[in-house]
Amino acid sequence: MNPVADAIRKVTAAMQKELESGDRSAGIDTNDLVDVLLAIADELDPPFGEPVAEEDACPKCGERQSDNLVWQDDETVRCANCGHRYQPGR
Repeated sequence: MNPVADAIRKVTAAMQKELESGDRSAGIDTNDLVDVLLAIADELDPPFGEPVAEEDACPKCGERQSDNLVWQDDETVRCANCGHRYQPGR
C-alpha cells in the first residue's frame, strides 16, 4: 500500500461524488486544484489544531482551522486555504 496513492484515490472518489451530485463543476480552475491538493495533504497529514473563533476566521473563504491560519511577522494572518492576508477580529 502506498499512502500517497491511497490519499489521491480517496480524494478523487470524493471529487467524483461532488461532480455527480452537481456540487462541483466539471470545469477545473485554480481554486479546484488548490482544493484537491489541500485535501490530499490533509489526508496524508491531518490537521490537528483547534478551530479559531468565528470572528477570527478568514474573511474571504471562512477558514477556521488554526493549522491553516498562519501568523505573519507583520501581525497579520495568511490563510493557507485561499492565500488571503488579514488582521483577525476586524
